[in-house]
Order: sequence, then C-alpha cells, then structure tokens
Amino acid sequence: MNNKLVAVLKKVGWLALTIAWSTNFTQAGSVIIVANGASTGPVITTSTGGNLDLGTRLRVGRFTDTTVLNNTIAQFLSGANSYSSTTSLLEGNFVDLGTGGNYGNASQTSSLITVNSTQFLVNTTASLTINGVARTMNVANGQITPVTYSAAAGIGLSSPLYVWAAFNNEIGIYRATTWSTPASDLSNLTMNLNGLTAANSGTTVLLGSYTDNASGNDFLALAAVPEPSTGALMMIGAVGLVAMRRLRKV
Repeated sequence: MNNKLVAVLKKVGWLALTIAWSTNFTQAGSVIIVANGASTGPVITTSTGGNLDLGTRLRVGRFTDTTVLNNTIAQFLSGANSYSSTTSLLEGNFVDLGTGGNYGNASQTSSLITVNSTQFLVNTTASLTINGVARTMNVANGQITPVTYSAAAGIGLSSPLYVWAAFNNEIGIYRATTWSTPASDLSNLTMNLNGLTAANSGTTVLLGSYTDNASGNDFLALAAVPEPSTGALMMIGAVGLVAMRRLRKV
C-alpha cells in the first residue's frame, strides 16, 4: 500500500472518529415517566379517588429551594394560602423538564386528546383493577427527550426530581428517592410511580395522601384545599358582627 493511500485512509479514519465523537456528545438522554399503573404502581387521582381530566399537566422537574417548598406546603395545609397563590409559589420555585430548548420536549401519543409536544400530560387511559373491581383510569405515559440536565439552570446533574400536579383546587407533590438526574447528559432516567409505596409514602408523598387499596393499584390522591378551621370561622364571624354593627350606626 503506497504512502498516499495510507495518508488518505488515516484522514478518513480521523474524520469518522471526530464525527462519531461529536455526535455522541451532542446527544442527550431521555426521562421516561411511567404513571399508568404498570407493575401495580399507584396512579394519581383526585382527593376522592376520581380521575384527573385528560390534558391535565404533570409537572416534571426540580424545586430549586426546598425550604420555600416546605413553607409553601405548610401554608397550603394550614389554609393560609389559597390554591391559586400556592400554585403560583410552586411554579416560581420550579424548573420544568418538557418546556423545549435544553429542557427537553415531551414525547407522548394519544388517540384521546391532542398532546402538547412541550408539556407532559395525563394523556391516555388504563384498565386497572381496584379492590377487585375493573376501572378505567386516566393516566400518563411517555417520555421527555432529549434532555440536557446540565444546561437547565436550577436542575443540573445528580439532582432530585419531582412530579406534581394541580387540578380543580387540589394539589399533589411526589418525590421518589430514585428520581435523580443522572451524572451524565447521555444517560436515561426512568421515573416510575411504583417507586412510591405505602411503606415509604411518609417521605415520598410531600403533598397529598397515599391510599393503600386492599388489592390492585393504589392511589396517589391530591390534597384538597383545607376546610377553614374553627378558629378561622370564629374570626370571620367576629368580623361580620363588627361590620353589621357599623352598618347599624350609619
């Protein structure tokens, strides 16, 4: 083999290696979300075990300040903050995957609804068995891809991820210990709701409740807006009496 041919082959080899290297490092992984009751995992429901509407958004990403998150949850549960103010506070403290750009694009298919390509939605139904009774539940299944965690400000590599939903004045926030971004943008991550169980619900269900059904799939129930406390009702009544007295004096 002559020297010129060897030189050409070397150049071709280096070019192929460079293309392969650059292609590999520009690819990103996918976040696969399994929220359809697979492997008898729990499904997200309303506070009374009903369906979330098809098209309800499931937020997937990271809360950047856990102190703010804990305060927001406490204020909601105490009735200090309304549903709308609570969702605003959660959104302001959250970095979403599935909003385009470096954050990734939602990849779902559904014959039931028009799927938003940038948001992860409750998008399909599943035939499940709950306490021996067959039920058709609205669920979510799909992925967010491609995701570049390191480029998403507030997320990064090896960071905790959360799933939360807000629907009809109810909110649920969930976090399994295995839901963390990989150490590399090239790696995939599966966020399966079966990582949330009755045994670990005290730490995995941050807002909402875990319904441990006798058989079949369990429920991850959203938390409803709390009823006003007795003290709050007495305060409202006292304010009303003062207002009535003032009106009588006019």
